Amino acid sequence: MLNGKDTLALLPTGGGKSICFQLPGLALGGTTLVISPLVALMNDQVDNLKQRGISAVAITAAMNYKQIQISLNNASMGHVQFLYISPERLQNEDFRMQLSHLPITLIAVDEAHCISQWGYDFRPSYMKIAEVRAYFDKVPIIAVTASATKEVIKDIQARLEFKDQNVFHQSFLRSNLRYVVQLEENKLDRLLKLVQNIGGSGIVYVRNRRKTEEVSKLLQQKNFTAKAYHAGLKYDDRRSIQDDWINNRTQIICATNAFGMGIDKPDVRFVVHLDLTDSIEAYFQEAGRAGRNGKTAYSTIFFNKRDEQRLLDNFEYAFPTLEQIKQTYQAIGNYFQIAIGAGEGTSVDLDIELLCKSYNLHPIIVYNSIKFLEKQNYLSLFDAGFEPSKVMVLSNKENLYEYQMKNPSYEPLIKTLLRNYGGLFENYVFINEKDLVYKVKLGFDDIMKQLQLLHSFKIISYIPQSNLPKLIFMQGRIDAKHIELDPENYAQLKHNHHKRIHAVINYVNNDKICRQVQLLTYFNEFNNADCGYCDVCLSKKPKDYDKVKHHIIEVLKSKTQTIEEMKVLMTKYHSDTWIKAFNELIDDGVIKMDKDQYLLS
Repeated sequence: MLNGKDTLALLPTGGGKSICFQLPGLALGGTTLVISPLVALMNDQVDNLKQRGISAVAITAAMNYKQIQISLNNASMGHVQFLYISPERLQNEDFRMQLSHLPITLIAVDEAHCISQWGYDFRPSYMKIAEVRAYFDKVPIIAVTASATKEVIKDIQARLEFKDQNVFHQSFLRSNLRYVVQLEENKLDRLLKLVQNIGGSGIVYVRNRRKTEEVSKLLQQKNFTAKAYHAGLKYDDRRSIQDDWINNRTQIICATNAFGMGIDKPDVRFVVHLDLTDSIEAYFQEAGRAGRNGKTAYSTIFFNKRDEQRLLDNFEYAFPTLEQIKQTYQAIGNYFQIAIGAGEGTSVDLDIELLCKSYNLHPIIVYNSIKFLEKQNYLSLFDAGFEPSKVMVLSNKENLYEYQMKNPSYEPLIKTLLRNYGGLFENYVFINEKDLVYKVKLGFDDIMKQLQLLHSFKIISYIPQSNLPKLIFMQGRIDAKHIELDPENYAQLKHNHHKRIHAVINYVNNDKICRQVQLLTYFNEFNNADCGYCDVCLSKKPKDYDKVKHHIIEVLKSKTQTIEEMKVLMTKYHSDTWIKAFNELIDDGVIKMDKDQYLLS
C-alpha cells in the first residue's frame, strides 16, 4: 500500500484492522479518508486518535450542513489527518465534489464486505466509493473486513476498481478459541453452569431487547454482576454499561448484536449465543470477541430445534412483498409530512413502534421494507444513538462577553462550556449535560432550558443527542406506486440470504466435522487439522483420555523426562492417545521444555 498498490486486508475480529490504515495514513501524511458504516466505531476511533494527539474528524449522515462545512473547511486547510465519513454522504454529488479539493493521500474502506451483494450486510451507498476514486487517480485504497467468502473477495476488488488484485489474507484460525455447540432445551441452566465453570469476563448474545433484560436479571439473581445492553438504551447508559464491563466492574454483558463493534477487550473468557445468528459471518465476528489476549477462551452456542424454525420463519419476514414495501414508504412519507417531490436530505428520528401503531403495520415488515428501500437509494436508516449532544459557539468572543454581562444568570454555564470544551468557536464539540449539572451547580432541567434558549438566541448551536435511529431521505419523495424492485436482484438477494441461514443450521447440526475446520472451510481455508478441543473433537477422544493426561502430570511431578523416557513410561497407552494428550498439555502451558527435558510449568 505504501508503494501505491491497492490492498484488500482480510483479518479476523481483533486482528488490528484499524492499524492497517492508521499507520500508513500517518506515514503518507496529508489526509486519510476513512469510509465506515458504523457511527459508534467512527466516534470511538476519532476519540482514540485525538487522545494520541492526532487530528481526526467524523462526518455522519446525521450532521447538519453547517457541521459538515466546518469539518470540510478544516480538512481543506490540512488540519485533519483522518477524515471519517459514513457511506451515505457519498451519494450526494456536491459532497463528492468537495472531497475532491482535499489533500487525500489514502482511502480506507472499513467493513468492505458491505460493498458486495454477495455479502451478508450489503449497503448500496458503498457503490459510490469508486466514483470518489476518480478524483484521486494516484491515491491507493485499502479495504478491510473481518469476514469475506471467495465470491465477496472478488466482488470487493472489482467494485472498488482495484488496478491489480492484491489480497493480504491473515488466517481466520484462532487456535486459542474452543468452539462448542450444544443441543439444549434448558439453555439458562446450561448458561449458569458455563459461567460458574469458566469464570471471568463474558458476553451473552440474544436476539431481542426483552431477552437481554431477562437473562441479565437471572444472572444477577445468581449473584453475578450482569447488565443488559441494546440499541434502545440512552447514550449515557450504554456508555456507562460498556465502561463498567471493559474495566471489570461488570462481569457479563447480555446483549443484542448492537454490542461489540470497535470494542477491544482482550480478556473476554467466553462468548455465548442463546439464539442463532442469521449468518456464519455474523457468528464468527461475535464469537471472535473472546480470547483476544491469546489465552484459552470459549465460544458456545446453545440451541434447540425451535431456534432453527424461528430462523426460517424470520427469513420470510426478511423479504417483504413489493406491496408491503410501497405501503411502508407511503406511511413514512405521510407520518413525517413529506410532500411529493420534497424531502431530499431530510433527516428524522424514527420511532418504528409509533409509526406502526399509527398505520397498523408490522414492525419487522417495516424494518425490512426500509432495508430494501435503502438498497434502491430511497431512504437510509442508521442508529445515531451513540452520537452525543454537540455544541458550537456562534457568537464571536466580544459579542459573547457582552451577552454574559447583560445576562448574568447564563454566565456560569457559558464559562463552564468555554473552560471544559476546547474548539467551541471553530467546530461542534461533544458535551455531556450531566457533567454540566455537576460543574455549574444547576438542576438538569435548568441546564437543558439554558442550552435551548442560548440556541434559540443564536448564541450557540445546540444539537441534543437522540436515542432513536435516524432515517434520511436520500431523494425527494415519489409516489409510492412508482417504486420498483429489480426482480432478478430481489431473487438473488433472497437466494443468498437463504443460503447463509442454511449454512448456520448445517453448522450447528454437523457433529461429525471439527467446528474450527467447518468455520475455516466456510471462509475458503482448507486442509486444516482438527482443533482437538471443540465439542466434536472431544467426543472423538478415547474414554481414558483425561486419565492419560493425569498420568502424564503425575509422572512429571516426580522428575523431568526426555521424550524417549516418556515413550517407555507410556507404553500401556496407545501412542496416538498419549502423544495427543502430551501435546495438548504443552499447548495449554501445563508442560514446558528445557533443552531436551520436559517438566511442569
